[in-house]
Amino acid sequence: MKLLAAIVIAAIAGTAHAQEDVRQKPAISVERYTPPPGTVAYLGADDPDTLLAGTWAFSAAFDLIAKPIVLRELGGGAAVTAPVAWRLGLDLGAARGFGSRWQLGLAVPVLLQGGDRLRGIGLPGPGGDKALDRAAFGDLRVYGKARVAGDPGEPGVAATASIVIVLPTGDDGDFAGEEGTVVEWRIAGGWRGERTAFTLNAGARFRTAEVTLLSPARPNGDELVYAVAAERALHDHVWAIGELDGVLGDSIGAGTRGPSPIEARAGARVRLCDEWSVTGGVGAGLTPAEVGSPAWRAIVSLAWTDAPRGDFDGDGVPDRLDQCPRDPEDRDGFADEDGCPELDNDQDRIPDLEDKCPNEAEDFDGWDDSDGCPDHEERLAPISPQRDD
Repeated sequence: MKLLAAIVIAAIAGTAHAQEDVRQKPAISVERYTPPPGTVAYLGADDPDTLLAGTWAFSAAFDLIAKPIVLRELGGGAAVTAPVAWRLGLDLGAARGFGSRWQLGLAVPVLLQGGDRLRGIGLPGPGGDKALDRAAFGDLRVYGKARVAGDPGEPGVAATASIVIVLPTGDDGDFAGEEGTVVEWRIAGGWRGERTAFTLNAGARFRTAEVTLLSPARPNGDELVYAVAAERALHDHVWAIGELDGVLGDSIGAGTRGPSPIEARAGARVRLCDEWSVTGGVGAGLTPAEVGSPAWRAIVSLAWTDAPRGDFDGDGVPDRLDQCPRDPEDRDGFADEDGCPELDNDQDRIPDLEDKCPNEAEDFDGWDDSDGCPDHEERLAPISPQRDD
């Protein structure tokens, strides 16, 4: 059950002043949608792949959520107040590939929000009547990632290991940031084919500062994280996506369980061209009594990369090798490996469709120069000498 208003009032009467500061400063982030930078696939799950060396990926992900935290009565569970009633977030991401298997990334979140903060429970003391800031910054996230199985950009089985460092740069008085640095280890494994892909994520998140917000029975401490996601091509440029994302809050040895939200999401990704793609989706929390489990979520993201994956023009040449990813190869037996249509193989300025000899250049000698073939035949019939009888 979520943080309970009755427990809050009881805790206020019997706790020390130092703990009151913690209660009145909600130094946790209720946002559980943290898309990894450099991942074009899926909605929020981590793709077991890395960018090619020297290539970049940029993304801008918008998400709108409702009621990621609600305070309820102890007895009937009726909602008392919504500290965060709605939130519109923008997550800006950038990533770059290094060497043959390495990737570094950075995510910068900003947000607009509305809600009661902690005013709806009548919390006494300084800060108890503080309003929720309408605009806030989230915590910066720094990503390091290594591919441990498979080759970057290649289909088949793949696995990556990642470390995510969450820096406490967000507004930790408005449910937008952590009180201390958070370190997360994550492993992602999966498989990608021509039209189907899936991934499994598992990891652990370690907080350097455990936060007890309102109730000591529900500390925000270390957590186990997991996700499963799959996508399927519906069309050459359209992919359907489904994923499940969850957290298991666990204070090892303390006998307490922290917030453990689970969220399901579904959506679709459309490749606008070889470099640009747009993704949209919806989601909802499956554990409404947990902090960080929204009533609903809507997602729209735009991504760009100069290391495209797939075959946008459908010519059988992967985009990472295709010199003309938007124009299909003409497969005429001439330079078919570059992915570019050769409209005039012999470069004699006569299009192949009109050229009777597309691989032999016209010699333009004034004799039948419109057929595209070099003229080796005799142009004048030989004249036999006349004989006098």
